[in-house]
Amino acid sequence: MPTVAITYLQHTDPSLPHYSPEEWTFVRGCAATIDREFGFIGRHLFHGIIETHVLHHYVSTIPFYHADEASEAIKPVMGKHYRADTRGGALGFIKALYKSARMCQWVEPAEGAVGKGKGVLFFRNHNGLGTKPAHLKA
Repeated sequence: MPTVAITYLQHTDPSLPHYSPEEWTFVRGCAATIDREFGFIGRHLFHGIIETHVLHHYVSTIPFYHADEASEAIKPVMGKHYRADTRGGALGFIKALYKSARMCQWVEPAEGAVGKGKGVLFFRNHNGLGTKPAHLKA
């Protein structure tokens, strides 16, 4: 069960975009993940894969003992596309699990999206929680 929760949270967050097949690219797919923090357990039992998962999507062959250094190196390159939620250690991880389960129920195009913008999808839910729809242009 813990590995299912870890995988779910590495790929599910209200801020993460999803893409239609026409708009998906390898680089976009790699960036559609988020680093999380799982405290001592994540760092020592899972060798930091929870905390350096974005890097893993780009270069899965980097050994775990260089993953922190390599993650720091890709952050400036990715800029605003790098995502992390590392507040609160293991307790923050549990809070993120609740938040994502509550806010991330399906994906749909941003409100008012036209052209290629229709192929960029964001999470929504029945209660109106989540990232507000953006108005995208072609």
